[in-house]
Amino acid sequence: MEPDAQLAPRVLLAVNDALLRRVAAVALRERGFSVSATTEGSAALMLAESFSPDVIMVDLELPSPRGGSLFDTIRGLTDAYLVGIAPPDADAVRIRALRAGADDAVSVPVTPDELAARCQALLRRPRNVHTRWDPMAASLINIGPLTVDVGRKEIQVHDQDVPVTRIEFALFEQLCRHPAEVRARVQLLEEVWGPNWVGRVPAQHRSAAPRG
Repeated sequence: MEPDAQLAPRVLLAVNDALLRRVAAVALRERGFSVSATTEGSAALMLAESFSPDVIMVDLELPSPRGGSLFDTIRGLTDAYLVGIAPPDADAVRIRALRAGADDAVSVPVTPDELAARCQALLRRPRNVHTRWDPMAASLINIGPLTVDVGRKEIQVHDQDVPVTRIEFALFEQLCRHPAEVRARVQLLEEVWGPNWVGRVPAQHRSAAPRG
């Protein structure tokens, strides 16, 4: 029996594997979850907003209709717990998802019971521990074709390396962490060089900013 939609925790399954999706939905419903499932990226994006899920389990290989991966798009839309489902023997994919904001990640094959247990474990966390994805905490920043690897101090556009100096990287990182904001020159100077900056430093680095 489908749990009361007003009371049951909600799980969105965006999974390409039909068998896994079907048996996982059954296992979750048996444990008291309200479940919505889809294989389509566009439907998953609509459900992420209209269904208001508490947990979203997303196939990391599903493409997004907005470009890039479905996981990256969903991550910016909701404060639900995110569980990435990676293909077999794809540790790099799973690790990337964790670094990019996933609360959990698993590789297939995975049993429906394990998926249900992971949902239950996430929902036992205090809710204020989990917030909408925070770019200030991310080691990988993805904006369209642009990838900024904070750990390695590398920038790529369309998977091509863009050479930058250490200072140029620091400036660009700050701009990418606040993509919707207009940053004042003084604010950038203080964030990169600290409160004791001197002179008009950023102007000489503007031409190095990569363009998609």
